[in-house]
Amino acid sequence: MKRDIKWPNGYDFAFTIVDDTDGATLENIKPVYDYLYEKGIITTKTCWVFPPRDDVYKGDSFERKEYLDYLKLLKKRGFEIGFHNAGSGTFNREETLEALEKFKNELGEYPSLHINHSNNTENIYWGGRRFSSKIVKFIYNLRRSEIASLGTKKNSEYFWGDFVKENVKYIRNRTFNGINTLKIDPKFVYRETGKEEFSNYWFSSSDGMRLSSMLSLLKKENVDKLIKENGACIAYTHFGYEFVDENGDLNEDFKKAIDYIASKNGWFVPAGTLLDYILEDKDYKPSKWYEKNMDIKWFLDRIKKG
Repeated sequence: MKRDIKWPNGYDFAFTIVDDTDGATLENIKPVYDYLYEKGIITTKTCWVFPPRDDVYKGDSFERKEYLDYLKLLKKRGFEIGFHNAGSGTFNREETLEALEKFKNELGEYPSLHINHSNNTENIYWGGRRFSSKIVKFIYNLRRSEIASLGTKKNSEYFWGDFVKENVKYIRNRTFNGINTLKIDPKFVYRETGKEEFSNYWFSSSDGMRLSSMLSLLKKENVDKLIKENGACIAYTHFGYEFVDENGDLNEDFKKAIDYIASKNGWFVPAGTLLDYILEDKDYKPSKWYEKNMDIKWFLDRIKKG
């Protein structure tokens, strides 16, 4: 399956970044976003409303005023602010809905893009429930302890799937190696079989999870290939780790990679804007056959990466 899309205003390709808020503080993400803005690359940043309540993840939340003020500035600059659960650790329905109301009160609207966080119990169709392939699901659950993912269970205290269905348009699912997300997954944005009751659209992304993988993803030869293929990339990352050093300086190699891609004739918009545009081209309905193939493709991709 091949997908050719004509980008607006004669752009040669589309590129954006979705940044998970794990580890993010004002000090370690401000240099990143200020530089992206300077270069005209407008992306998507997720956030936590409440502070982490586990011992695994750290990061700022709305409770730090300076950080919240910066999120508001990013939104004013055109960046998209997405949801990454109410915080790190388990949050029940009441807490999640409270977080979403605070999100709306502070940022003017509910989030239209959500990314499930780690092992949070209230996740939406997460863990092994992500997959249509029984084989991939079985192997995944063998390698990792099964995640409860009770956000779509009506009788659970963690249920908030009704809110998601009504307000959240996009949720991230599979992340692949390779810069041209559109070539890897030609549907790119789609509905998922068996998940229609409490979700709308799902999307794929390309792996730039840490600094090293992002630098590998954005090598000049890869960017040139993306342009040549008239492709689209949603790079998935965590700017809260490694991109800014202890002195507050942004990594020079990352700056060079951004300089290079920004110098090209690309369409640099938030993920939601890009997904809306691709969705207008074709609204893909659930396809169990396609989803199983993408699950297997994802699994083989993980094996190849090691």
